[in-house]
Amino acid sequence: MTVERFIPALTRGAVALIGTLAVGLVAVLAAGLDPVTTLQAIIDGALGSPYAIRQSLTEAVPVTLTALGVAVAFRAGLFNLGGDGQIYIGALGAVGVSLLFPELAPILLIPFALVVGMFGGLVWGCLAGVLRAKLRLSEIITTIMLNFIAFWIISYLVHGPLKDPGGSGYPLTREIPEAAQLPVFGDLIPSGAVLMLVAAFCVWLLLERTPTGIKIKGTGSSASASRFAGVSMSRVTILVMAIAGALAGLGGAVSLQGDQYKLGDFFSPGWGFDAVAVALIGRGTATGTLITGIAVGALRSGIQSAQGTAEVPSSIAQILLAAAVLFVIVGNAEGAGQLVRRSWARTRGLASE
Repeated sequence: MTVERFIPALTRGAVALIGTLAVGLVAVLAAGLDPVTTLQAIIDGALGSPYAIRQSLTEAVPVTLTALGVAVAFRAGLFNLGGDGQIYIGALGAVGVSLLFPELAPILLIPFALVVGMFGGLVWGCLAGVLRAKLRLSEIITTIMLNFIAFWIISYLVHGPLKDPGGSGYPLTREIPEAAQLPVFGDLIPSGAVLMLVAAFCVWLLLERTPTGIKIKGTGSSASASRFAGVSMSRVTILVMAIAGALAGLGGAVSLQGDQYKLGDFFSPGWGFDAVAVALIGRGTATGTLITGIAVGALRSGIQSAQGTAEVPSSIAQILLAAAVLFVIVGNAEGAGQLVRRSWARTRGLASE
């Protein structure tokens, strides 16, 4: 009985892994690269040195924080595709505070900027939540549109009012003061990685150990039953989108204060959409999303490094991520699950003969 319980999950994982590796192999060969050399370059770039590990964690932080918010929305039956917009607004809040109050001590300025960044993302997520709860507008459409609005707000600001006059014409803000920059522990662990772990624990605690988490999961699994039980669907919707926005806003603030230090056009290279894939692969759980986010961060960092050492195109990372999502969906399909159960039952029957 215990083995049977884990067979479907193990099979889904095997399908996703084998399928992703097969697609990756084809992509690498199509690019005219040697698979062994490419794999070694990616591993070295992701884990081959303390600097590589730090960069992998740095890459993982904004994607994972945003993905945790996406996972919370998933559990409520909602799709938060607005991670990029929430990241931009979070980064805007952090850079604004950092540049307005440069004389504050780090112990005050760092958390102040992070909190304002979280609040900015929360407000942006709430907008989609309110539109869904009160006007019945699809959160898929509204979050996508809010992405564009956030991007063009930032673009206007960094080309105009917030543009660094000494930036040689580049559309970037001034660099935030050192007092607002997040420290690195032991020259290895960025502060953002610690915040990422704390956020994952808080999401797990919320979903698995609180009455609110029960309401969120109940709403996602059976909205009609939740209504019958007296759960306010509007409140849950707004709450979930606010949490998703706050986590994405934190991701933007952390990336600004811990890595980029300036805000500009294309501040996010698509973290919000990568976060959707990460949450899907992590099956909407805090633990699965955290592990997947760290793996994706390592993959992105490894391929970025391998671009210089082995001329590996950056598109390989997106191909692998897309393939992983595809095969996770295939592995979770109802027909695939039935096939696994029938095959396992047949195998047991043959073994007992």
